[in-house]
Amino acid sequence: MAGRHALASAVTGLGRLQTTRLERYSLRMRFEKIWAEQCGATKRIKRSFGAKSALDYLIGEKLITFADAAEDHPEFAKELPRFLAAVWRIFNEYEIEGYLVSRRPAARRRLRKLLYLH
Repeated sequence: MAGRHALASAVTGLGRLQTTRLERYSLRMRFEKIWAEQCGATKRIKRSFGAKSALDYLIGEKLITFADAAEDHPEFAKELPRFLAAVWRIFNEYEIEGYLVSRRPAARRRLRKLLYLH
């Protein structure tokens, strides 16, 4: 009986330890900086699945969502230029332009404005 109590106590302590680590990570990881991890994932996607898949992920999904958040949250707006610079480091102008041509007109206009293209 005492052994079972000790084991339960140890498991509970381990759970607290894991939660504490997670909480510390969450405090250190600022959500508005998540774009840096997304850019790292994009490089892996580009290598494994090609530029189209990587563009769909980063520009078609993540950048649009981030830009929407930047409209209402100053911490996201502050990070948006850095995110955009990272996009331009990952993709060249031909990849980005080719991707934009494949978008519907309204999405194309919005992305052109966001990416500072004319």
